[in-house]
Order: sequence, then C-alpha cells, then structure tokens
Amino acid sequence: MFRFVVVLVAAVMLAGCLPVVSKTPVGTTVGLGADPALFGTWKGKNPDDKQQRDASFHFMLAKDGGFDIVVAMAEGGRDDGWTAFTAHSATLGQNRILNVVMTYDKNEPITGGLKNTNIPLLYVRKGRTLTLYLLDEDATKAAIKAGAIKGAVTEGPTGDAVITANATDLDAFMTKPEARKLFKRTLALTKAE
Repeated sequence: MFRFVVVLVAAVMLAGCLPVVSKTPVGTTVGLGADPALFGTWKGKNPDDKQQRDASFHFMLAKDGGFDIVVAMAEGGRDDGWTAFTAHSATLGQNRILNVVMTYDKNEPITGGLKNTNIPLLYVRKGRTLTLYLLDEDATKAAIKAGAIKGAVTEGPTGDAVITANATDLDAFMTKPEARKLFKRTLALTKAE
C-alpha cells in the first residue's frame, strides 16, 4: 500500500484501492494557484493510523505559483518518513479544491496508478482548522454511471474510479452543490503556532 495514503487520504486504506483521480486538474478554466490561507504548517493525526503518529503538513509557495507540500510523520520524537507533493488550488462556486500530485516518498517509489496522477481534494478552512475531503469512491462511481460526470472505472476486483471529463465540463460540474456531496471528510488539521 502506498505510504502517503496513510497520511493524506486515510479513507483509501479502508478499501485497499487508489484514491479517485482526475485526468485533468480541477479549476483550470478559472485559474490555478496557491490559496495564501493554507501557507504554513498544519498538524494532525490520521484517525486510521493505528500508531496515531503525529503528521506535519508544510505548505510552501512553489516556483510555478502553486504549492510544494511536505508531509512529515514522527513517532516518539524521531523522523518516521516524509512525502512531497505539488498542489494547486482553485475555487469553483462554494467549493475550494486542491489538486495534489505526489512527487516523492522517502520510503516507497511512486509507481503505477499514482505516478503523475492528480488527486482532487476539497478543503475547508475555519479559523485554525483545515479539513480535507477526498472523493468517495462509491459516490463517484455512481455519478459516473448516472452520467453526472464523465469518467471510467478500471477493471479489477476494486475497480478504481477515474474522472476523464475535459476541463470545461469538469469545472462546470465542480461548481455545483452536488459535486460537494461526492467528497467525504478525511482529515482535520490544526494550524501550528
């Protein structure tokens, strides 16, 4: 299993599959950037991590105008590994989206379905709390099947959902309130002092 999933998208572990991915980043028609409200260090614990290790999420401005994110985990005060991501944020209607791409993992190579893959996360910041929401696999599959969003389900026992909509259609869908219903709460972080 991919180690970063334990840190960033804990819900994926429950199903033993890849997170829902999108062939196109969400928000390209409105402009991608870096929401300054996310800069800095956020701390939290993954509710599905049995060891309850602390995780620190460091959001820094990247050269391309997005984010570089480093997620570091510690156990008993020592470094237990880190993972790096690039990310770009976009606002579509009431929905704030982070498009996250894994770029490095200290403990595992990036292979298969996660290599150069965009993972859309909904985020909500209220005061010193940042809550991340991951696309729910079953809800996304149902939306694809109903024709609400263009996508595919890969073959295999778990059948991973992949959103294949073009930028215009994807962004139009993500502005709708029903798009928000596809996301499920994954992780809450607190801003570090």
